[in-house]
Amino acid sequence: MKNSLLTTLIALTSLPIIAQYSHPTVGINNEYVGSCLVATCGPATYTDNGGILGNYSPNINLIYRVFCPSVAGQCMSVTFSSFNTEYNYDYLNVGNGPTQNSPWFTTPPTVFGGYLTGDLSGSTPFSFTSTDASGCLTFRFRSDNIFNRPGWVATLSCIPCTGGPNGTDNNDCNNMTPLCSSASIGGNSSGPGIVAEGCTGTACPAGGENHTNWYTFTAQTTGTLNINIVPTDPTDDYDFAIYGPNVTCGALGSPIRCTDSGVQGNTGMNGGAGDFTEPVTGDGFLQTMNVTAGQNYILVVDEWSPNAGSGYTLNFSGTASLDCNILPVELSTFEVDYISDQGVVDIVWETESERDNDYFVLERSSDGQYYEEIARIKGTGNSNSLSKYFTVDENPFVGVNYYRLKQVDVSGGENYSEVKSINILDDYYDLLSVSPNPTTDRTEIVFNAYGNENADLKIYSMSGQLIEHASINCQKGGNRMEIDLNGQEDGIYMLTLSTNHKTYTTKLIKQ
Repeated sequence: MKNSLLTTLIALTSLPIIAQYSHPTVGINNEYVGSCLVATCGPATYTDNGGILGNYSPNINLIYRVFCPSVAGQCMSVTFSSFNTEYNYDYLNVGNGPTQNSPWFTTPPTVFGGYLTGDLSGSTPFSFTSTDASGCLTFRFRSDNIFNRPGWVATLSCIPCTGGPNGTDNNDCNNMTPLCSSASIGGNSSGPGIVAEGCTGTACPAGGENHTNWYTFTAQTTGTLNINIVPTDPTDDYDFAIYGPNVTCGALGSPIRCTDSGVQGNTGMNGGAGDFTEPVTGDGFLQTMNVTAGQNYILVVDEWSPNAGSGYTLNFSGTASLDCNILPVELSTFEVDYISDQGVVDIVWETESERDNDYFVLERSSDGQYYEEIARIKGTGNSNSLSKYFTVDENPFVGVNYYRLKQVDVSGGENYSEVKSINILDDYYDLLSVSPNPTTDRTEIVFNAYGNENADLKIYSMSGQLIEHASINCQKGGNRMEIDLNGQEDGIYMLTLSTNHKTYTTKLIKQ
């Protein structure tokens, strides 16, 4: 008996631990966001606040939380195994993106333009998968004070996608961009990256990231420092936080400047603001910073608005100047492009100038940590004019491929470029998805595009008649569009969608 009991205990303790998350009931610091952003690929369980067995609480006022992928080239997916709320009074919205107002999924079993409500046991299991460039999903719940129900049980996981985060952009702190001077720069972000950072759960920045860019700068001279963030779209809401001096991404601590202001338009630091941190009710401006030469700081700029893509300009002023180390090669372009019909990756880079440049080593990695040399290219040496370079990776991995350039000068010194990545899906995931299928009229199609391009959509009847032909303007990554077969006869239809890289084909049933 002792031996069999011991075997049982060992078996139990060796089972994988599945993370469990529940929905918050109150917001952080008087905001609607109720929990810090979670970066995970699970599998993880996600329930209402009552858990798997209990009912949810009354009076939950549209509080939301966000889940994002923790692995590059992945998108969040949620599958509901049960769902039961008070019909039309208590409802859950599932958003395609990382912010409060990310667009709601409207495919069944949602009703009223994006609500999950009522007893949906007859529809389970049902799923939603992010096609947003962030790869994130947002969940927002409302309950009244009359009746409550068992709520929901769901599983969070990730699936490969071309449109998710690439793990190399500066929307994660460990990929932060050095600011080498006080000159104005432009910025933009597609999401919060694959690492959840900066959230305390109690104060600014409430909930953590939305669409973030991380920067680092060193004070070259002692003095005052002001910043001004000017959105390209004046209706966008930007926030920011500064950490330091002399902190690391793994130990940021509390920000020394932080605003969660809900004000649209410009935000920043100026001499007359008076406050070091402010909640959502603040005016968007904080007190000037006094910096000392040699001190290093980390700055994060965060767009709260759901329409990521407009961007902003980051301006500096004050008596202090900024500095960073300048590389001997001024790299102006470094691009990678997957050529699907040949199964290769083209790598192109250009330099504006070179100083004692001996050669470049192109390195590749499958995980972003361990790199191998795949090509060596002789450098120009010394030049003040444009130099162009090109090579091909003929054997890329299936999945995310990371590329970086190692520049070696004539004395043996080495410097590395930023990392670029390309996500190559295998045929299992690189599909055209239609839902619902069968349909009575409207259905949504989801597909991947490897670049910003036009796609050609054709719908044929089983007799071969072309009933629809349309050109679609696609964005790189996941794309969604709706088609309507209302007025068409019941039966089986063939959909073909051709991008510059691939042709997708699937069947759709109208009944």
